[in-house]
Parts: sequence; C-alpha cells; structure tokens
Amino acid sequence: MDSLLRVTGWDARDVAQPWAEIEAALGIELPGDYKQLCQAFGVGEFFPQEVSVLCADETRVDDLLTDWRYLLESDDDADGPWAPYRIHEPGTTGGLIPWGETRSADRFFWQVTDGPVDAWPVLAVQVDTLEWNRYEMTATEFLYRILTDPRFYWPYSVAEAVSGTVAQAVPEPFFEPA
Repeated sequence: MDSLLRVTGWDARDVAQPWAEIEAALGIELPGDYKQLCQAFGVGEFFPQEVSVLCADETRVDDLLTDWRYLLESDDDADGPWAPYRIHEPGTTGGLIPWGETRSADRFFWQVTDGPVDAWPVLAVQVDTLEWNRYEMTATEFLYRILTDPRFYWPYSVAEAVSGTVAQAVPEPFFEPA
C-alpha cells in the first residue's frame, strides 16, 4: 500500500467503507490489502483514467457489490461468459469476485480458494479475447506492478496498442478521484 501511495503521490484518505455489509452479502471476508486500498484511495481511477478499483461507491458506477451481483446474475451453469470459471456464490470456493476493471473492459478478479484470504490469486481477463492470466499476488501488488514495472505483462488492450506495457506507456502513474 505504501508503494502505491508513494508512486502516485497520493495522500491516504480514510474513506469509510461498509465492510460488514459487503462481506455479509458475499458471505466471505475480503483481503486486507484491498480494504486498505479502498480506504486510502476511495473511488477513482489509476493513471490516465484507465484502471478502476471496485470499492463501495454511492453512485454504483464502480461499486463492488453492484458489479458482483450483475456478474452473478449473468453467469450460468453452462459455458457462461467467465468460463472456465464461475462467479463466486456465497458458501462456495473456486468462484471469482471482481475487484477492478479498465475502460477497455478488461477485468480483475480474486479466485476464492480454501487458503488464506490474503493469498487469493488475482485472475485478469481481456474481455475481447477471454484470455485469462493468473497471478500469485495481492491486488495491491498487481496494481503496483502494472503501473510501475515495464517488464510486467498482462493482456491489456491499450498497452498492446502502444506496443508495450502500461508502465512504459505511462511512466508517471497517478490517481484521479471520482
């Protein structure tokens, strides 16, 4: 978290988040680094208006529960839109919980596992191609790496369009509150 604050030049806020309500609806605790991220930054976008983290959002535009419920309703038992994965259903493991997205409709999820909540892997999908990539790291580490590490790859549409990674395209990341 400190690395994200430092690289974006952002002064941490103390944005209230209804964690009890969110976790009750999901039926599961959320990773601690994500909670710190939402409390420190609130709703907004990282670097030139591209990556949004889904926190509690009164406008419901970038709201975690709203997004999760929509995805859960659109998932089905067959080869749904998130195949080979499924959206998390309370009381189950293996499903996906969305935590971020880009303006080009790429999405970031946690995969709920039986292991510790803070060790859930990040799954990134390029929605145009449904290319999935798995990362054994926290959401904040993933976000930091896509913003700062020119060698870090994920299937990002805009980065590929400029023939490089996000960190190469935007050398000085910042955060823009909503």
